[in-house]
Amino acid sequence: MNIDFHDCLVPYNNHGVMFLYPDIWQLDEETDGEDVIITVSTAGTCFWMLRILPASPAPPQVVESCVAAFQEEYDDAEVENVNTMLAEMPAYSRDVVFFCMELLNTATLRSVRTSDFTLLVWWQATSDELDDLRPMLDEMTESVRATALMD
Repeated sequence: MNIDFHDCLVPYNNHGVMFLYPDIWQLDEETDGEDVIITVSTAGTCFWMLRILPASPAPPQVVESCVAAFQEEYDDAEVENVNTMLAEMPAYSRDVVFFCMELLNTATLRSVRTSDFTLLVWWQATSDELDDLRPMLDEMTESVRATALMD
């Protein structure tokens, strides 16, 4: 059963970025040093995260460090190169599929660098959650904009 979240989408607009997310999901914001981490999550294990990195590391470095962590943690992690966009720019992107606690999980990693910062979008869900939630996760990712680029 696919759920239509379009009626509950609300904008997030802060820290030089904006995106749409369902208001029925939990939004949390925290800082890690200079980095800002915005996490949107459901009642299950699924989450969508946007990390704003003011130090502006190269997107391949950001994504590949995440991939290396997955491969270190999960022996069976399979990594796929994908062509996608983030904040209306070509993104350095990888999908990672792995088993955790006997559940098949998918994580997507997308990164771009703007003139102000590097963005990393990382969402993760179990295969059971993906049928219903992937369209929303993809829509949230596609809605990301760097507001400094829009001025």
